[in-house]
Amino acid sequence: MAVATLSPAQAHALFDILTHYEVYAEIKDLAKPETIQNFGYPFSGQNPGEASAPIQQIMVNKVLMQQPGISSLMPSFWQGRVDLLLSKLAEAGLSDSYEKGGMGIRKTIATAAAVIVESVARGMLGGLPRKQTPMPDHSYNLSSAEDIHSAFDDLAQGVVYGDALDMIIRDLRRSDKLEDQSQLYQASVEYAVIIIASFLHHIFVLSPDGPYLATLLANVHKIAPYMAIKQTLRMGNAATMINGMMKLMLTKLSFTAMTNWVGLSKNENEGMNLLQRIISTVLAYDNMEFKSAASNIEKSKDAPSKEHLKAIKAHLQQSREERNRATDRSIQESKSIVTVIFESQDPPLSTELSAAQHTEALNYYSALLSIRDREKLVDVSCRLVPDILTEAIREVVAAYEPIIRSVHEGVDLSAVVGDLQLFMDDLIKISKPNPKAKGTQQPPSVEEYVELCRKHMTFFIRIGHNWVNNCPQVVESFVTWGKEVLQEFRVPEHDIAASDSRQTPSTSASFAAGTMTNNLSALFDSLAPNDQIEVAKALDAHSAYLASLERVSISKTQSILNSGTTAYGPGMYLARWHGLLDEALITPATSLGPLRYGSDVKLKDSKILTKSGWDLAQVSTDLTDSMPVQPDVTAVQTALGGKFKALMQREAIY
Repeated sequence: MAVATLSPAQAHALFDILTHYEVYAEIKDLAKPETIQNFGYPFSGQNPGEASAPIQQIMVNKVLMQQPGISSLMPSFWQGRVDLLLSKLAEAGLSDSYEKGGMGIRKTIATAAAVIVESVARGMLGGLPRKQTPMPDHSYNLSSAEDIHSAFDDLAQGVVYGDALDMIIRDLRRSDKLEDQSQLYQASVEYAVIIIASFLHHIFVLSPDGPYLATLLANVHKIAPYMAIKQTLRMGNAATMINGMMKLMLTKLSFTAMTNWVGLSKNENEGMNLLQRIISTVLAYDNMEFKSAASNIEKSKDAPSKEHLKAIKAHLQQSREERNRATDRSIQESKSIVTVIFESQDPPLSTELSAAQHTEALNYYSALLSIRDREKLVDVSCRLVPDILTEAIREVVAAYEPIIRSVHEGVDLSAVVGDLQLFMDDLIKISKPNPKAKGTQQPPSVEEYVELCRKHMTFFIRIGHNWVNNCPQVVESFVTWGKEVLQEFRVPEHDIAASDSRQTPSTSASFAAGTMTNNLSALFDSLAPNDQIEVAKALDAHSAYLASLERVSISKTQSILNSGTTAYGPGMYLARWHGLLDEALITPATSLGPLRYGSDVKLKDSKILTKSGWDLAQVSTDLTDSMPVQPDVTAVQTALGGKFKALMQREAIY
């Protein structure tokens, strides 16, 4: 028997599922050159027929392209700079988690970006549910999780439907102290601090590459020319300051650049500027560990034969299409990627390896992929001829020059950089394990990151205070842009079927999917009766899961406010982020065996890198015990994923 119609909770769950997987699929597809070619405006002046990444395309055009500064960039910037850089990155054929046998840094960043983008996308597509808000002088208990959560919701209501954005500007203009701001603003900031701190905690502690990211950040922080930047920003004349910064970061100091300048040569490859030198140095330093690991495997008594290692090296030189075919075969036949590589040789190599040899082969392939990825990143960002990255940066700075001039006159940018440097010092300090400590260490709690954010919150509020008081024209232009963007989040009165009573987080599903409800209902109605039943079951399970996540999130927020020791912060998006990581396909661990998933490997120490230092067993327990289990919604994605993308393609802007 077919399902009569979608309930509001089911429509809400359906919207969540479809946007969740569509946004992530679009971000993953940026690794394909054809995605950029068929993106549509602004990367192409031609109508692609069907936008390859419709949700991203809508957001880029309705948000990014309207921003002051960005809006003044010429079409040649998008169609001659950005599109080429993205295409070159895609053509580089960077590895994925399946090949490497574990979670990579790009997977971590892509999944984190996806859950943030999908939240904004749902707001733009479906709208923010309109509800009655309290009076402006309403009091909020800053020690209550429900109160600060409600305050954040009330602020969102005021920003989208009222004059809260103007209120924030007025409060910032009046004082640079948080305690002088309105109760609504204070409670909202407290909630935002907890969410941001939880996000940082997830990145550096709970994500698979957390310690590696902390080390990478520390390396960049170590060689960043803070002193030179601060000295340059102290220049009184804005034009001189901008010119000085451009020379500092983008001038190429090489023999070829000098001979070109004096007219003795006309070589387009002038070497690297300081920014590119920082990028290449950090990645080269990073590569030393992988090269050492590969060398150790070659010398290991458990290493496979030289012919096997040579075959792995040769496979890396194959085209992206050839490597993709090997991956597809590995998935279809449930064979490890290195086994497929060995079988593809002419003549085929023996796959009768011991367990230790097979593991070393996987580790060797992973190490070589990591080396290749970093070399390709350096090639694209630092060695392209002509130098697209440098020219793109110059064009962006030129577009923002009027804004930079105004901000330079009204804000001490040197002090801003100094405060940012102090924040980075503290962030790295708590995010990296103590190298002198023996054995594993207890990872930092969410509360430690909350204290970090609270400590430096005065820095951000002070910047805002100086900005709104001393740069009125810039503030006005950004506020105008912000209000135009916020129009996209409004729901017309006639589209709202809700009472005037205040909604609590647990009843937010009663809003269904906002302005997308009718479209999603039509998609559901197009299914066969049996498919509707299966999809409805999955939607009910997912709706219950979302409600459970909200309850757990409130509970964890209260734990942080009570100064507990929270190992997994609040925020539904964090659970959805780890859900994407858990679902990532990973090559089998044995020559012939079942496929693995991200949940099987994401918190295991790498065999080719230095140990993380954190107690990964404890981190794993924190992850698995803290949150409800995500239900299987494959039936929904299989039945409606393609239909939803087609719907979004019809909404895309050409």
